[in-house]
Amino acid sequence: MANVGQALTHQMIAREAAKILLENNNVANHINIERQKEFGEEVNGYKKGDTVKVAVPPVPVTYSGSSFAGGGSAPAAKESYVDLTVDQQEHVPLTFTAKEKKLELTEFSKRFLRPAMTSLASKINAVFLQAMYEQTPNVVGAWGTTPGSRAVWRNAASTLDRFLAPEDDRYAHISVDASDALAETNSSLFHTADEIRGEFSKNAIGTFAGLEFYKQLSLPVHANGAGAGYLINGASQTGSTLTVDTGSGAITKGSIITIAGVNAVHPITGADLGIPAKFVVTANVTSGATSIPIYPALIPNTTSVRGNVTASPGDNAAITVFGTASQSKVQDLVFHRDAFAAAFAPLPVLASCEGYTASIKGISVRVMTFGDGKSDEEHTRIDVLFAKPTAVRPYHSVRVTE
Repeated sequence: MANVGQALTHQMIAREAAKILLENNNVANHINIERQKEFGEEVNGYKKGDTVKVAVPPVPVTYSGSSFAGGGSAPAAKESYVDLTVDQQEHVPLTFTAKEKKLELTEFSKRFLRPAMTSLASKINAVFLQAMYEQTPNVVGAWGTTPGSRAVWRNAASTLDRFLAPEDDRYAHISVDASDALAETNSSLFHTADEIRGEFSKNAIGTFAGLEFYKQLSLPVHANGAGAGYLINGASQTGSTLTVDTGSGAITKGSIITIAGVNAVHPITGADLGIPAKFVVTANVTSGATSIPIYPALIPNTTSVRGNVTASPGDNAAITVFGTASQSKVQDLVFHRDAFAAAFAPLPVLASCEGYTASIKGISVRVMTFGDGKSDEEHTRIDVLFAKPTAVRPYHSVRVTE
């Protein structure tokens, strides 16, 4: 609607900014960001802080036969939790005069707001994808080969199937190179983008193998270190840190490793899936280090505990780093909506400033103006406050390496 003769208000600008951010932030659109309402809420008279806990339901263990719990005691069904912390703030500064405030909203949006929000969305997408890739242990594809065949993407979808990810709300965020490769080798692969493009979707390509594909310009690039020759030091290890014999070369954060003799298991039955369990390294490991931090934690499967591996590694079991040493490659991401949780928290307008905070579908944007009497200028900043994605179900996400 035109606003001829009417100065733009902070409310109008904030709502338009939130709408543009939602249109351009297709990563946030595809993961669970419904925790916003919990930040700043009062519970029993106490206000929540900048961290909330996301519950992860336990996987119950099943028993055969009529005897309760196989004749023993039923294991305690305890929820685990992951923390979601709002500690990321990004903003874009704008300076415009009373003359610009007289523009129609559509003209102001085109000239000033859309370029600013596109840049902001790109930065948020990059932060989201970096956090997601660093918490994704599974990987498919051939290192050094841009995936252009159907088989790679079917493999990614099958990996989600293998770990019981729901069949709906699955997304693939791929590079322009991967998109070009698919277009060249599979000209009739996708449905038209109009079939899946909604009111707030951009860069939609199409659907295949139960995945909705989107082009992404902010995908992370993983750089492998030169690490090799690391062995498990001591049998029966569990948890988030592996004690190792001294190897050579560094292992970088985000690297994916496997351990000889340690396989993944079915999430419900605990049966050996016949494939190596994969773990992501959570911090840089220097050459000759004696421990490697991993995610998720290594939990052996037993009759009373539904773990994620067949057994603890044996002493001197070899550790293998996925990919080629000392090379960097783009990491496409395929994931279910609930594999990760994130949140945008509404920012208040500060005292002595004018402004407005708008929220659309879980994304909050604050527009705030303040004056500088000494220079006779007025400045406006557009801010978002958010939590980086935290993995809730890490095996419901998979990298596709290029």
